[in-house]
Amino acid sequence: MLQAACHSKDRWMKVDDLDTLSDLRAIEGTVLWAEADVADLDLEDIAVIAEEFDLDELAVEDASAPRQRPKLEPYSGHLFMTLHQLDEVDGQLEPVQLSFFIGRGYVLTIHHGARRTIDAAKARWRDAGDTIDGEGPAHLLHTILDVVVDEYQAYADGLEDEVEDLEDIALRTPQVHVQRQLYSVKQRASRLRRYALPVERVIGDLLVADQLQLPDLTRNLFRDVQDHVIRMTAQLRNIDDLSQAVLDLVRGSQAEQLAVQGRKLSAWAAIFAAGTLIAGIYGMNFELVPEDGSLFGFWFAIGLMLGICIGLYVWFKRRRWL
Repeated sequence: MLQAACHSKDRWMKVDDLDTLSDLRAIEGTVLWAEADVADLDLEDIAVIAEEFDLDELAVEDASAPRQRPKLEPYSGHLFMTLHQLDEVDGQLEPVQLSFFIGRGYVLTIHHGARRTIDAAKARWRDAGDTIDGEGPAHLLHTILDVVVDEYQAYADGLEDEVEDLEDIALRTPQVHVQRQLYSVKQRASRLRRYALPVERVIGDLLVADQLQLPDLTRNLFRDVQDHVIRMTAQLRNIDDLSQAVLDLVRGSQAEQLAVQGRKLSAWAAIFAAGTLIAGIYGMNFELVPEDGSLFGFWFAIGLMLGICIGLYVWFKRRRWL
């Protein structure tokens, strides 16, 4: 159900007896980390966790619902923060929600299968060692935010490389069909922007939160992550602009190619129309010229059709319609 670990005396210790959580939270200098996957919880388990950590009912309800936006909300006795892990599924970015309850000496996480983000954060905490001492939950939050933003940055870099490759292809072969790939890039960039951009505001709210007393070093680390998000915002805007420019280039080239084909069809239609007109007139129900009924009229009509058709062909050719 609930997994917990306690950081004390420069090391992490696994908490097997969950009944001791309240006692551990009361120890000065101890930082408690607890996590649970919603898939492993029932309503009774959620109620027990909420009672153990004295959580607000509305915050618990938001943590259980997987459709929350990235946000930070203050409640009596704790903060509530929501972030998202993004998984690439069938060429699209799908969000996996992580909810954090931040109180005095503890961080409780309730997630919806965001195992990758949790494991990456744990690995960094183990490597951090004694740097957690004196920083409390702030260090844990910074690590989580850093892991999430680093993952977002990796997606942004991949999208930038992809759209630049499509740009090279479109410049070499303007008639190439890359609309589907460009649509995929724009779709993923839009989804990434939806979940990445609000993180800047979340960090800004953390910096001024009364419940979270940030040491100067940790405050600077939060600002560094915030600056990272701001740079990524500009990068996503550039990806969107570049993909739209490539799309306009491809559409313009295809429109020009369509216009060329239309001129060719119009030219050939005019050429055949001239011959058809002459053939239609000579095919009417009266005798051919001359009046003696000789074949001269037939050959004259054929020659007239050929002459006009060739003349039209030469004229269209000079105008580059053919």
